[in-house]
Amino acid sequence: MEKVCEVLERLVAGGTLKNYAVGGATAAGFHGEPLATLDVDVFVFAEADTGSVLVTMEPVFAELAQLGFREFEKECVLIHGLPVQFLTVSSPLEAEAVSEARQVDWDGKRLRVMCPEHLAALALRTGRPKDRGRLLYLLDLPDFDRPLFEGIVQRHGLGDVWTRWQRELGLS
Repeated sequence: MEKVCEVLERLVAGGTLKNYAVGGATAAGFHGEPLATLDVDVFVFAEADTGSVLVTMEPVFAELAQLGFREFEKECVLIHGLPVQFLTVSSPLEAEAVSEARQVDWDGKRLRVMCPEHLAALALRTGRPKDRGRLLYLLDLPDFDRPLFEGIVQRHGLGDVWTRWQRELGLS
């Protein structure tokens, strides 16, 4: 993972990425116990080329290819053998999660990781069965800030979903 950190920071330093944050199970593991995951989700801000309405990840993939990372596994590029999925920020919640990501240290390397409260809100929004498990895991973290999470939930229109999940998961 530390080699992935180096590559991400190189992409930022070179201007290919303006900002990024690791999300998903990898990010959740940074806040507690490591979680099983098949890949590393990296959320990035991407802009459409001038005169286009389509957002492309081509500049990122082109820079990665120049660095020697040309191999893909499904939707992931392999960086030092680790599958990394680059996801464009596509909602205000994701934008806030990337903008407010925390910088963590991984064996002397810098890495931006989404906070557990944003990860919980993203799990709530996504709504898959594994997201329910992730939400419960995050809620149990000793440093989880429940008022911060509930503010995020309200700001992003997830109040009704949160109320329903609390009832269904026995959290009320």
